[in-house]
Amino acid sequence: MVNNELVQRIVDDMSVEDLCGQLLDIHISRYKDINEFERIVKKIRPGGLFVGGGSTTEQIKTHVDIVNKYTKVPVIVSADIEYGPGCCLKGESYLPHPMSWGACDDEALIEKAGRVTGEICRRNGIHWSFAPVVDISYNKDNPVVNTRAASDMAEHVAKIMGAYTRGMQNNGMMVAGCKHFPGDGVDDRNQHFCTTVNSLSKEEWMKTYGYVYKKMFEQGAASVMVGHIAFPAVEDEIDPILGSKPGTLSYNIMTKLLKEELGFDGCLVSDAMAMVGTSVMCPPDKLAIEFVKCGGDMLLFPLERDFDYLVEAVKNGELPIERIKDAVKRILTMKMRARLFEDQAEVLKTVEDSGDIEQISNEIAEKSITLIRNCQDLIPLKLKKGAKILVINLQRNRDDMGIPAYMRHIDVLPEELKKRGFKVDVISGYGVDHTQLEKDKDQYDCILINSRINSHNYLGGTLRINWDNIMAFWRGVVVDHPCVIFASFGDPYKLYEFPFLKTYINAYSHDEATFRAYVKAILGENEIQGKSPVALKGFFDCEV
Repeated sequence: MVNNELVQRIVDDMSVEDLCGQLLDIHISRYKDINEFERIVKKIRPGGLFVGGGSTTEQIKTHVDIVNKYTKVPVIVSADIEYGPGCCLKGESYLPHPMSWGACDDEALIEKAGRVTGEICRRNGIHWSFAPVVDISYNKDNPVVNTRAASDMAEHVAKIMGAYTRGMQNNGMMVAGCKHFPGDGVDDRNQHFCTTVNSLSKEEWMKTYGYVYKKMFEQGAASVMVGHIAFPAVEDEIDPILGSKPGTLSYNIMTKLLKEELGFDGCLVSDAMAMVGTSVMCPPDKLAIEFVKCGGDMLLFPLERDFDYLVEAVKNGELPIERIKDAVKRILTMKMRARLFEDQAEVLKTVEDSGDIEQISNEIAEKSITLIRNCQDLIPLKLKKGAKILVINLQRNRDDMGIPAYMRHIDVLPEELKKRGFKVDVISGYGVDHTQLEKDKDQYDCILINSRINSHNYLGGTLRINWDNIMAFWRGVVVDHPCVIFASFGDPYKLYEFPFLKTYINAYSHDEATFRAYVKAILGENEIQGKSPVALKGFFDCEV
């Protein structure tokens, strides 16, 4: 329960430096030296810590203990928990990607997934999730949203992500943060690389993104992440060179639209302030100041200098002290909702054990596999034990570029086939030689072509296929085989680029549970239940 009187007393007792420190959410991985970390913390007294993938409970506790030595209120620990605790915690499991949730369309199951995720994260010292993603997959060429969204339908996004939010925030285990306001998924560019644009009219926006955010607020979402996304429909002026301001630098977006018109009274956190979508739109010494002045409450990944800029701006009157205090009140209220002002040992005693995350992942995966085309009636496969299967993985092998281990679960697919008595050969990455394939293909009873192109592991600026992905189809070699099944374990729009495919499945995610569910689905061991959460029009039209 939020104690507004206590919040006011804490704020009144804070110095300018204390107040400005609360506005900072720093990334612990930036500080490799623990002594340097403590030096920075002693100076800026940050309100939040961000932990990335592969974090351990011990690392989190060490950093939290250091921060809490120097701050007047407990630090809040945040992470990108878009699809399960494995997103941030070493050794924990992942859920299938959110578009799988939309295809699964089981609100109770997704709420349970959120609840179990929240419980696991809280046990390991994480309080604040930068999720759910409530963007809408309107543009098939958007390289950022894609399978991070539940759907291209606003109502469906609100239903599914509302369930995840309810689950995560159950019993105050976590506070959830919707992103990326004012809404990604319309543009075909990447806000990491430039300021992208939500080009909807105000009326269209209110019926879509506005509708989603209102529903999320009804579910009690504690925070909103503001993206480096412009929304020209609400701006009074547009710079002739730079264009519309990103949300992170727009008073009209953060204050007038989000706080006043939509009535959001929670915490506004920026997306990473190093991203090009905002950092090129404002001088470095004004970036933090303008974000807060325009209505932002907490800066993600600030530098030490940003603390100095904020303190100086308050002291010289450039940044009103009442705006700073309002931001800190919102932050402290969120911390109270996360039960940080309670005895943490007692809080942990209230953490429930609502289920097995791996079992939940399996259920989501098995309910989400979606059959888009079955024009040759190949599904379910009618293969005898001992049949030879060729597995072709179109996604290039990028292990040398540091892709994390969860990207490599494609090995599960041939392993599952071998368990069932099939003989399996695998060609991956650059290894597709169409000349050799033409000679060898007839020895196989079935060819499975797999694509893992998605917003987490591809090129950043596009999800479109390139030369790495096309050689299996050169001279029409593969499609000449009588038993070919194509599956996308990512981008659901690949039929747009391969419109000639006769058997096509969308699986949306590349985790272990999804690969196991896919094998069961194509062999008829499980009924294929998924309903496409995105419209497949034009090139996609074809009866299953």
